[in-house]
Amino acid sequence: MDSIDHASDEEIMASWYAYTGDEPGFVGYWLDLLRERQGATAAQQQSEFGAGESAFLRLQSMPLPRASSLAYDTLRIAEVCDLKNPMAFAQAMILARSLEHVADNSAVQEFYQAAFDEEDLE
Repeated sequence: MDSIDHASDEEIMASWYAYTGDEPGFVGYWLDLLRERQGATAAQQQSEFGAGESAFLRLQSMPLPRASSLAYDTLRIAEVCDLKNPMAFAQAMILARSLEHVADNSAVQEFYQAAFDEEDLE
């Protein structure tokens, strides 16, 4: 009988976590936004939140908290991912949401301004 390579459940989940970790709509996307803004590394965030390597990978693949229940969802995510410092994670998510909101508003403002540039009116 031929030996067939089967990926273990852990390998499949690790692959999924790595894939979703950078996608919009997932926690990793916001954490990356914070890292860029703060000049931090993923290892620094991992340490700040008190997460092991596999827990941090899982954390990044969690869906973003809902805007209507940001605090509750954030603390629930921290609990599920067994973070030792859930308040640091909650603060990071609140800050990331604010940064994303500001970035979205800036893009809208630039689009609005471009629509009324004087050059186009001449």
